[in-house]
Amino acid sequence: MSTEHAHQAPTADEITAGQGEAADASGSNAASRDDDHWLVRDPVRTGFLLVLVVSLVVRLNVLRDSYFITDDFMLMSRAVEAPFGWDYLGRVHTGHFEPVGFAVMWALSHVAPWNWGAAVAVIMIGLLIAFVLVWRLLVELFGRRGLTLVPFALFCFSPLTLPATTWLSAAIIWIPLMASVAGVTRHHVRFLRTGRRRSAVAALAWLVVGLLSFEKTLVVLPYLVVLSLAVQPHVRFIASELWRSAKATALIWAGYTVTTVAYLAIYLVSLARDEGRASLFVPSMGQVWDFTYLSVFRTLIPASVGGPWRWQPVGYGGALVDSPRFFDWLALAIAIAFVVVSLATRRRMARHWGALLTYLGFSLGILVAGRVALGGPIMALETRYLADAAVPLAVAVGAALMPLVGERNPWLPFADTVRRQWPQRSRTIAGAAGLGVILLLSLHAMNSYAAISSANPHRAFVENVRTSLATLPPDAEIFDTALPVNIVGPIFAEYDYVSRFIAPVQTPAQRAALRERTQFSNPYYLDPSGQFVPMRVEGSSSPDLMPGVCGWTATNGSVTVPLGSPAFPWSWAVRVGYLADGDTSATIRLGDASQEVTLAEGLGEVYVRLVGGGDEITLDGLDESVQLCVGDVQVGNPATR
Repeated sequence: MSTEHAHQAPTADEITAGQGEAADASGSNAASRDDDHWLVRDPVRTGFLLVLVVSLVVRLNVLRDSYFITDDFMLMSRAVEAPFGWDYLGRVHTGHFEPVGFAVMWALSHVAPWNWGAAVAVIMIGLLIAFVLVWRLLVELFGRRGLTLVPFALFCFSPLTLPATTWLSAAIIWIPLMASVAGVTRHHVRFLRTGRRRSAVAALAWLVVGLLSFEKTLVVLPYLVVLSLAVQPHVRFIASELWRSAKATALIWAGYTVTTVAYLAIYLVSLARDEGRASLFVPSMGQVWDFTYLSVFRTLIPASVGGPWRWQPVGYGGALVDSPRFFDWLALAIAIAFVVVSLATRRRMARHWGALLTYLGFSLGILVAGRVALGGPIMALETRYLADAAVPLAVAVGAALMPLVGERNPWLPFADTVRRQWPQRSRTIAGAAGLGVILLLSLHAMNSYAAISSANPHRAFVENVRTSLATLPPDAEIFDTALPVNIVGPIFAEYDYVSRFIAPVQTPAQRAALRERTQFSNPYYLDPSGQFVPMRVEGSSSPDLMPGVCGWTATNGSVTVPLGSPAFPWSWAVRVGYLADGDTSATIRLGDASQEVTLAEGLGEVYVRLVGGGDEITLDGLDESVQLCVGDVQVGNPATR
């Protein structure tokens, strides 16, 4: 074969023929009897369905026992507070621009609030779509052959993607991101091979889906630059050939450029509007090194062979990688051996590993800019931050195992030597055994993670809140307090209140009433068990009165009641017990804080929330024609009556 012919790009017909040859090699198109079961007639299809179904069943078993955590409650509350529009969808949340995820959360919050079954269904549908897209990408690259099932199985069972697809708030951005990377890569490769404009349009469409899901999608663009050279092995690193290849594919690169510029303009406007630079921090070089080291050697490489061996619980429902060092070293040795063998046997394999390293490098760069200085290098042990890298990893592994569709002469002479000295049967058994061990390790990692994610201590609390809210008496008034358990926490301070927390399971009228109410006559508060209970105020009280004494009487429209001990400046619940011979308005004061109320005729009590401090409570602005005496006051915290 001449040198010129060896570097000639395969035609579309050759690509189709190559796919057919791959299918024949796998046996999927082999002649079969008409009465064979469909499982036998197409073994590749059977293998695909087996991997898909088993992996989804495993994920379902992890998901069904997991539950909502911190961001989930905040995002659901925010979704029911906002009309569906760009002001809601286009908001930047902790640095993330995620209109697609916000749309999903809006739908869940309005159709099935606090319904974990509905959330699981959404995640499972997303996983199904992502898995199928990865399979189609691998088939596009390597053909429909039995060996294509290997990288597909490694992706579907990868623990690297598990936390990112178990936590709802993470799943709504990471699953679309993985789907986008698979979709845009597949159609990009197809465009490189065929030059069809519809493939370029499809690639751009998937890029837009990713960009509207997670800004990290931008990482796919430098990856595609290097991958383009990997999937065009006929293109040599010669300036003239590189320029010729760039000109031939200029259409799709122009599309990527225009899309990226438009996206960055929208993102930066939203970032300035919502957070400015509040979510961007510059880490030290030491933090960058530690984060990179932990990401690669403690997280990515062990996860590539089925790790981690052990997880460390963090927060409630989350986990960090915590494998013993020996496991990490063993994983590193396996990874190095695999890379070295692939380089020694496969032509231009360095291009494929280079594409993976490009994706990983830019991915870590984005994480370093947005998270490391704030959360520290320890964040590298959260596998969700590298979940999307499982897609290019599967592509690289596939390239190490089999030729691209239509690729000529993919193997180096050393590969032929290995084949002669190591029979096909032995290689198949060894490969199957290695894959089996990795999948078993993956199942072990998933089982260990499930034990943590299923031990959510707040699930009973949330269900109690829902039940108690539905059974409140009609005249009960919810007194807004900070949540009694650390379920949302100070990171989302304004949402760490009962009124914001229960918003998804209230009607619009109930939310408005709770938001607008400033005085209470029959208050209920939320206790740590998740029950709404009748409330009293426990804290500093007025002095006890002599029997038969009405109390402190109003003079000239005002009355002041001393406290037994001063209240320091804080957010306090205040109760005033009174007796009046008519209705009157009043202003209750504690230090500089005040609240207008309406007092009803007769014996009554009124509760308010005041942010202030002092050693007395004053009521002024009273109707001077109304005789009123205050029997007692309390300033303190809600307590069970």
